[in-house]
Amino acid sequence: MPEPIARDRYLHLIANESIPFTHRLLWVLLWDGELRLPDLLSLDVRDVDLESSTAFIEFPKEGTPEAVPLSPNARMMVRFAIDHRTEGPLFVTESGQPLSRETAAKQARKAGVSVHGFRLGGQCERLESASS
Repeated sequence: MPEPIARDRYLHLIANESIPFTHRLLWVLLWDGELRLPDLLSLDVRDVDLESSTAFIEFPKEGTPEAVPLSPNARMMVRFAIDHRTEGPLFVTESGQPLSRETAAKQARKAGVSVHGFRLGGQCERLESASS
């Protein structure tokens, strides 16, 4: 099981402009929410409502989209990622290709962490906040 990423490490990584923006956005959304990597990678630009700061994820088992709130930081980053696009995958590489699980995992390893550690780190932080 991957180790949760500590908040200071997370903040350092998402501020590191030498890491491609798409990966930093993915990490922010993994940290902020309870979403799994495949759920995030399936997001389309049309699944995001910036006015309500919400992303709509369609979970295969439920069949109906679930509204997931975006933090102010995530909303700002998503707005930048979408730019003027009206459709297509939210997460694309610099060459315009959809971001794959393999590429996401490889970039996280390159940064010295597990891509799943972002979700776990965010979960740990939420649990600590709830118990305080």
